[in-house]
Amino acid sequence: MNTWPRQQVCEVADGIVTIVHGHGEVGVANASFIVEGKRAMVIDTMTFPEMAAGIVHEIARRGAHVDAVLNTHHHIDHVGGNTLFADVPIVAHPASVQALQQLGLPAARYDRLMPQFRGRFDTLALSMPASRLDQLVPPHGGMVRAFTAAHTPADLAVWFPTSRVLIAGDLCFIGVTPLAVNGLISGWIAALDALIALQPAVVVPGHGPIGTGEDLRVLQDYFLAIQCIGRAAVTQNQSSQDALALLDTGPLAEWIEPERHLINLERAMQEAAGEIHQMNLSAMPPSTRQP
Repeated sequence: MNTWPRQQVCEVADGIVTIVHGHGEVGVANASFIVEGKRAMVIDTMTFPEMAAGIVHEIARRGAHVDAVLNTHHHIDHVGGNTLFADVPIVAHPASVQALQQLGLPAARYDRLMPQFRGRFDTLALSMPASRLDQLVPPHGGMVRAFTAAHTPADLAVWFPTSRVLIAGDLCFIGVTPLAVNGLISGWIAALDALIALQPAVVVPGHGPIGTGEDLRVLQDYFLAIQCIGRAAVTQNQSSQDALALLDTGPLAEWIEPERHLINLERAMQEAAGEIHQMNLSAMPPSTRQP
């Protein structure tokens, strides 16, 4: 029986298609593809090949074929379906390639983080991306923008100036609390500055429904608040739990995965103290939302 979250196909502009996946909860990410004539470029491949099968179906239905895949960053919910596209170039930022090589496929850890998919990671194989960004030419005049030390060590977004569509990867979350466990709050704020300056009409997040440039501002305001509270907590020698009580989540109050607020605050406190270290994903609470 198919237990995958629902996928909604959305043509956000001529030739630019996004598959909005579930509610965007942990392990459930969006993917996009860009079609121009008979060629198609895929952006992110979800967690499992079975999830990504919808991408293949929709591209074939349009009479096109995949000639390139771009992974926006190294997290499993954006690269796990790569094996479906193993016969075409799969590219990512060099730092993402390195992070994925170091991480490998820790099935037991993923089982804990994503209990709704428990057991499926045991048989998952990875097709590693290569560091060939300079050889990638997105259709429809798309431009790849790279950011380091934001959501992860490296994050890519794809900007389409003509249609003013921004495929933001996990630099943008909508309806889902963001997660800075592998990145830096300050770097994420800077990345959002650059993306806001593009003045996109349409923003495709890595998780959650399609939005607008205003959603980038909402996210940036949240991180600025987290950063401010984190700095004050370090100065006043507060615990992260005590400091969290001061956070007004504003528009994010109804977003799913609220346990991430504490993780983001702890990251901000690390930055404020000048003691950055890799946070352990296995310390994250598992998702409570089932597919």
